[in-house]
Amino acid sequence: LLYFFPLMVFTRTFKIPNEIHIKRVPSMIPVPSLAALILVLLATSTSATASPSIDPFFVPTSSLKLSSSTPTTSPAYASKPSKQHSSSTSTKKHEEEKSVDIVIGIDGGTESIRACCFDAHTGRILGKSCAFPYVTSHPFPGWAEQNPEDWYECLAGAVRGALASLKNGNDGNDFEATIKKDTESIGSRESEYNVLAICCDTTCCSVVALSSDYKPLRPCLLWMDARSAVQARQIMDIAGEAAKVAGEEITALFPSLRVNSAGQGPISAEWLLPKAMWIKQHEPSVYESAEVICEYQDYINYRLTGRMVASSCNAAVRWHHDGWEVSEGGKEGDGKENDKLHAGRPMKLYRELKMEELAEKLPRKTLAMGEVIGGLTEKAASDLGLSVGTLVVQGGPDAFVGMIGLGAIHPGDLCLITGSSHLHCLITPYPTSAAGTWGAYRGAPLPHLNFAEGGQSSTGSLVRWVRDLVSSSIEDGEKVSYQVLDEEAGEIAPGSDGLVALETWQGSRTPHTDPLARGAFVGLTLSHTRAHMFRAIMESVCYGTRACFDALEAASQQHSELTSTSGTRIKSDEVVIAGGATRSPLWLQLHADITGKTFLLNENTDGPLLGCAILASVGAGVFGSVDEAVKRMVRRERSIEPRDGIRKTYDKLYKNVYLRLRPGVKDVVHTMAELRGGASTMASGETKSIIRVSSGIDSMKVKQNNISGKHCPNNLRGGDSQRVGSKANAPVISPSLLASDWSDIKGEVQKCIDAGVKHLHLDVFDGVFLDSPHALTFGPQMIRAIHDRFREDDLTLDIHLCVHRPERYTKAMADAGATRIIFQWEAMRGDQLRTALEIAYAITLAGLSCGVSINPETPISAIYPLLDTGLVDLVDILAVEPGFGGQNFNPLALQKIANLRSWINDRLTGRGIDIRILVDGGVNNKTSRNVVEAGADILVAGTALFRHRSGFAHAINELVD
Repeated sequence: LLYFFPLMVFTRTFKIPNEIHIKRVPSMIPVPSLAALILVLLATSTSATASPSIDPFFVPTSSLKLSSSTPTTSPAYASKPSKQHSSSTSTKKHEEEKSVDIVIGIDGGTESIRACCFDAHTGRILGKSCAFPYVTSHPFPGWAEQNPEDWYECLAGAVRGALASLKNGNDGNDFEATIKKDTESIGSRESEYNVLAICCDTTCCSVVALSSDYKPLRPCLLWMDARSAVQARQIMDIAGEAAKVAGEEITALFPSLRVNSAGQGPISAEWLLPKAMWIKQHEPSVYESAEVICEYQDYINYRLTGRMVASSCNAAVRWHHDGWEVSEGGKEGDGKENDKLHAGRPMKLYRELKMEELAEKLPRKTLAMGEVIGGLTEKAASDLGLSVGTLVVQGGPDAFVGMIGLGAIHPGDLCLITGSSHLHCLITPYPTSAAGTWGAYRGAPLPHLNFAEGGQSSTGSLVRWVRDLVSSSIEDGEKVSYQVLDEEAGEIAPGSDGLVALETWQGSRTPHTDPLARGAFVGLTLSHTRAHMFRAIMESVCYGTRACFDALEAASQQHSELTSTSGTRIKSDEVVIAGGATRSPLWLQLHADITGKTFLLNENTDGPLLGCAILASVGAGVFGSVDEAVKRMVRRERSIEPRDGIRKTYDKLYKNVYLRLRPGVKDVVHTMAELRGGASTMASGETKSIIRVSSGIDSMKVKQNNISGKHCPNNLRGGDSQRVGSKANAPVISPSLLASDWSDIKGEVQKCIDAGVKHLHLDVFDGVFLDSPHALTFGPQMIRAIHDRFREDDLTLDIHLCVHRPERYTKAMADAGATRIIFQWEAMRGDQLRTALEIAYAITLAGLSCGVSINPETPISAIYPLLDTGLVDLVDILAVEPGFGGQNFNPLALQKIANLRSWINDRLTGRGIDIRILVDGGVNNKTSRNVVEAGADILVAGTALFRHRSGFAHAINELVD
């Protein structure tokens, strides 16, 4: 009582936090010691109650026994004695003590960042993983940006959440487990947690520009951002021309390009170099102000430690660096003194591209994965709820940290990471390269290794597409389950009863790089069912995976000395697989049957998080090398063997059918891409035209027209011959007959012609899309009457269809003599883009030009994917609500015009696609100048022209002036 009473009084008085556990009380304690204990409790109570708000994820650092020793930076890839623990005795010691050594793995993905605690010795999950999402913005199609500050804030929240789950009592072996407060669980025992280190992986090629004080100068260009496609082509073009002039092979002059299909290219727009070039060319002030250009990985580690260092894995696989030399201090270049300061960096290529200064902007120091970067700063420790100095260990790209988490770290190891797409990675003995593969990257994923990669663009996404397609007829909106489709497809014989598919729905990555490649079903009959389609798609993905495996293995054997220790060539008979495909027993078995390889599944299939835990344990000294850590922390669960008889059947189908299918359809799909307006790869100035007969106007008159609009006659485009006034930049004036005198349409049209205006705008409302009995206007009969009456005046008749189901009107308007049909974006039903593409294609096939109109509240970026196809040559930006005239101009339209003009110049002009901007509604002598200055080409005016007090001709002159 004499002992406990003072303690109880102070505990109640100063509200000691419940998290503080008193494990054992001695029978007798001297008064000075009791006084000291009281002072400690006072200090703890004060710090615990200092904050006025309660953070649900806050874990007091005093409740965790934190590591105080910080081993020096050392290579993690070579076997070495453990510094902090002896690997031979640490496990025994770990088992004897109640304290749990913890490492925290952090996975910075595309949509969120996750954190999870692991036992540093066994790799077992402790607690529950915690994820914090962040926002991705898409300012324009093909662009993807994130705020780097969000990464750090979400990381802090995720780590706090993972730590909090330990205290809430969840053993966490299942990522989806619910936190349970169980007196027998880890959190409610008297265990202490010893946080040794943390390690983070991130998305690769997410590029950040930082100021001199390391603050972001602009949003990050996310890995999927493809705006730098032009720069990626420039790199190969410039390097190729230099090699041609020098009379050398491109890889001899620029060895860093070897990783891009043995110098044949292409370079992905995702990579760091083209993104840095884009910033330099399009945002020169940002580029000049950038003290550092780095990646997500580098930025997040800087925020944690205050040290700016790069990961040698990132540098090797996406920066065109030599991963071994940048981490070991070797030398690459042409002998110039400056190259010695930039070992492993492609200085020759930088100089040829006039990007030599980039070497000064990249992080100066590079560390291998598993090496210690430093300790948590005071602020970072406070934000994460950890101790100052907690070790931060170098990670790398999420997929390639995942290789370590899957245990693929020896020559010949092959892994397959599945999801919406497939990624194939093969560890190779030498940094060999060949067409049809990426890499092999020297010094990756670890400095003493090399690996090559392959990829399939659409795999899991393709299976989902088929599922959604066969579910579209279900009335209640429920989709057919994958399990049902698996069971049905499992009843179908190998080869899907003569149905074969080509899986390249979204282009082909490897072994045949072809962005225009498209998918196909071949052999369809009336007897085929959804089960046949589902199985054929699964089989096609597996055929493509086998092709990628074959290419990787062939590339790895380019070296003349490439033999295993037994003297036979290295061939990978086993594949470690992770990701979404593992959830389908049928698809797993098909992968094994078609590739002829054994597929291995791990106990923990979350490779990135476990890979981070492994690297953190190595950095903390628990294990002497990554190899040693993998042996202790990665465990195989089961294997899927190929079935011999079925494997032989698929072997014949692969060689005799699948391999002949792609070249058989290549020319056809490339031609279709051009006809659809997708010929973005045409050389500048190259003319492609198709001949269309425009029925209903003149059966003998043939119009030559390019879908992109570049070579359309002026009367189709509303070109210079239609401009009013003497100024070269004068806009095209297009009177809206909606505001004219309907009782004298012939006279109103003649009025336009007399004023020198021959570009007319006719709004067609059907009373359905605009739900009003008054929203009924012109029909095909009126269009035909105007066309026939003024045939010799060569009018341009733009027909704006603000109607329900606009596809019904295409042929009738073409027969009546329309020049262009402008359909309303908001009238598109279901999948807006798909419906719009179908209508636009039908319009162009009818011999007409095609335009699209958007309402004031619709963001201009909504139609960018449609414009990118080249099917549309005009955008009608409504500055008023669709309906009748007399409304006031909405000034928000000006920003839309400016944004669209900028996007067209940046994205389409270089591809020969010409899109004109038309502004409709509220245009008068007070608004026209601003509209033109914003970038509009065509002004549609109604009330301001036909009801002007001084007459039509005077009104025209006012608009032009």
